[in-house]
Amino acid sequence: MKRFDYKHNNFIDLTSIRIEGDRVVLSSICGRYSNEVFKEFTPEITVYMVPKPTETIDETVSFIAESLKSMKAGNDLHLVITKKDNGEFLGCCGLHGRQNTKTPELGIWIKKAAHGNKYGQEAIQTLVSWAIGKINFDYFIYPVDKANIASRKIPETLGGIIFEEKMVSTMRGTILDEIVYKIKY
Repeated sequence: MKRFDYKHNNFIDLTSIRIEGDRVVLSSICGRYSNEVFKEFTPEITVYMVPKPTETIDETVSFIAESLKSMKAGNDLHLVITKKDNGEFLGCCGLHGRQNTKTPELGIWIKKAAHGNKYGQEAIQTLVSWAIGKINFDYFIYPVDKANIASRKIPETLGGIIFEEKMVSTMRGTILDEIVYKIKY
C-alpha cells in the first residue's frame, strides 16, 4: 500500500495527531479509548456501515493496534473525536488510503447519545481542512448508504458530488445501497 504523499516532503507521524475544531478535538486513536470505542460502536451505529461491532474488548484492542500499524505505515489516519470543552468521547473519524492515497476515503461514526448536534459534520470539516494543508491528494471520497440522510449531508455541505453508486456487502451479511461522493479542493 502506498503512503500518503505529504506536502513539502514533511513527514507526519500520524500516531500523534491533534487537530482542534470549534467544538471538537480530533486525536490519533490509542488504547486509552478502547473502552469507549467498544461501548459506543454498537449494532445501531453500524447499520449503515461495512464493519460490525466487535464482540469483545480484546477485539477492540486488536482493532486499535492494527489501526496504529496502518498509521505508522502512513496510509491511514484513525482519529477519536472528543468534545473540546470537557474531553467527552464522541466517536471516531478517519482518512483512509484504501486503494489509492491520492483519493483518500473519509469515514466517521458518532455515538448515539451525541447524534443531532452536527459533531460529525464539524469533525469531517476539521479533518478536511487539516488534510488540505498537509497531504497531496486529487480528491476525497465519501461512501454512504443512500438511506443515511444525516451522513449524506456531510459531503454535500463540502460540495461533494455523487460519482458512483454500488451495492456493498457488510460484515453482518447485509447489503448497503451505497453512493460515493467526490469532494474536490
